[in-house]
Amino acid sequence: MRILLAVAWLLLATASAQAGWRYAEWGMTESQIIKASDGMAQRHYEHERARWGEYPSVKATAHEMGQDFEVWFFTDPHDGLYAIRLVPTGIYWCIDIRESAMARWGYQVQFADGDPYWDDLRSGNRASVIGFRGCTVKLEPLRE
Repeated sequence: MRILLAVAWLLLATASAQAGWRYAEWGMTESQIIKASDGMAQRHYEHERARWGEYPSVKATAHEMGQDFEVWFFTDPHDGLYAIRLVPTGIYWCIDIRESAMARWGYQVQFADGDPYWDDLRSGNRASVIGFRGCTVKLEPLRE
């Protein structure tokens, strides 16, 4: 029994150490994300910033769940990477993105403010599909 508990703890510890998306891990700085991306991600500055809102500090592109996305990495100077958004490009339907998300993370969907989300214990991420100005997939670390 102790061996099973030790193995389970080790698996959870490994999952949380790998938490993030592809080459990015939670807590990374902008420079670390860019370096880990092997040139795929670039520093980004929003030229027409409003007084409110959050803006990505690094951007990249990716093909996920059968769709092309612009990937937005949100960092802050103290905690590093805290959120990632996959913003679809080209022509798409929100229902297709939601269906792809369910196929990937499962059909046991929870809802917050009308938006579906999944707590993926294996990856240490919370994934959600947000319908603000289209559909975006948001990834953030699971809260402990």
